[in-house]
Amino acid sequence: MDTPNTIKLLVVDDHQVLIDGIMALLEKAEGIRIVHQALNGKGALEALEKHHTEIDLILLDINMPDMNGFEVCLEIKKRFPDKKVLSLTMHSEAGFITKMVKAGADGYVLKNAGKDELVTAIQSIQQGEKYFSKAVTNSLLEGMQAKKTSRSQYIPKITRREKEILRLIIDECNTDEIAAKLFISDTTVISHRKSLLRKLNVKNTAGLVRVAYEFNLLAED
Repeated sequence: MDTPNTIKLLVVDDHQVLIDGIMALLEKAEGIRIVHQALNGKGALEALEKHHTEIDLILLDINMPDMNGFEVCLEIKKRFPDKKVLSLTMHSEAGFITKMVKAGADGYVLKNAGKDELVTAIQSIQQGEKYFSKAVTNSLLEGMQAKKTSRSQYIPKITRREKEILRLIIDECNTDEIAAKLFISDTTVISHRKSLLRKLNVKNTAGLVRVAYEFNLLAED
């Protein structure tokens, strides 16, 4: 029997057998009840339109035929911003996780999760927290590290003179001031600045400052 604190779920997955499995898994979970189900994104949004007052949280798959989970999550958060979304998927890649989080998901759990973890995720999210399973967190951290390593490989070395000019640019010196401080011509300063923009793949001074701090380019050799 439902209580005022019962968490009511909408389960969205394009495989009925998986929906049935989730229903069986949560059947005896105290304070949680599946009230609606949908086999695709369109069905999920229609269910929310008709029964949004009955639904607290959506268990959402990513791979679906008409609308993928990212698109569905964006629509849910746009139309029903008070609804919680827990992504329940087989995808553990950092790119999927990050994209789902950007779409507004409140949590991310893999389909091989056990009953206890799924219940914990649902309860945590309903209480206003974010929930990511340990495997998901590890994947995110590994992805961030790989991205950082990969990106740093594309940051070329800058010369000592370019470093001097970059430091003065960050100190908000203009071309004339830089030329005077380093005893070089304005033309030489402009040439080095263009070289820095090209090497660091940025468009302006703000970009130079950002990259300089991000990759610690001004560190002493």
